[in-house]
Amino acid sequence: MSDQTTDPYAYIGMVRNPDGSVTRHSLGFPNTPATSDPTLPLAAFTKDIPVNQSNNTWLRIFLPRETHDSPSAAKLPLVVYYQGGSFVLCSAASSMFHDFCTTVSVEIPAVIVSVDYRLAPEHRLPTAYDDCLEALHWINSSNENQKADIAPSVLRWGQQDPVGNKAGHQQDETPPLSANDLMWELALPVGVDRDHEYCNPTVGGGPSGTWDEIRVLGWRVLVIGCDGDPLIDRQVELVKVLEEKGVNVVGKFGEGDYHAVEVMEPAKAGPLCVVIKEFISA
Repeated sequence: MSDQTTDPYAYIGMVRNPDGSVTRHSLGFPNTPATSDPTLPLAAFTKDIPVNQSNNTWLRIFLPRETHDSPSAAKLPLVVYYQGGSFVLCSAASSMFHDFCTTVSVEIPAVIVSVDYRLAPEHRLPTAYDDCLEALHWINSSNENQKADIAPSVLRWGQQDPVGNKAGHQQDETPPLSANDLMWELALPVGVDRDHEYCNPTVGGGPSGTWDEIRVLGWRVLVIGCDGDPLIDRQVELVKVLEEKGVNVVGKFGEGDYHAVEVMEPAKAGPLCVVIKEFISA
């Protein structure tokens, strides 16, 4: 569907109310419950754990069955995953993210921790960032990580803001730019634009001292994208800024696919897992 004919509220399953609030309608995204039932043909066992009960935040842990069944197996790398949805849609229980995390957990193999955070516009940024940081502190101090080798770096998939794809992909975009614009409007604090640091991590050269700290700590950063993604320009820009700041960054940009193709098409997750595995083991 052309971006010009897309109703962005309908696209994200919301109706705007006269008072500025929104009413959510189901988009038909199914959920998958966590289970560790050994009688089921599961590739990975999963478990949900509360992080902050007052905020109703939680996380889902994925452990490959083979590792679960072999107590003497070596510790696995830990991957912390923040699901997509532009801070507005879905959860860690959404089947497409559950299935994707299962694939990554088995293929690498790794312990995956998928963080569920509060959504905008009911909880605008930085709420989701605060929830994700709180989850990281929980992971670092938890006894649940006995199967994982927690490294000082965290691999994450984030949202980036489009400024218009120079490649000109204006038809059949996923998401349409009008919907992406709306989701940022709903997610950001009222009254700020998309050059706010919550949306554009490169504004003003980046947060003061952050890139220097990452460089000094020796963290490596992996940025993955493709030229069919309307958000690619900011991804490429982020890699450039990190390089200029002396951060050890690897940019992997493919051709011909679209935003979140690895989640939407499970068969495309395999090549991504290879990239992640090589990055972790380097």
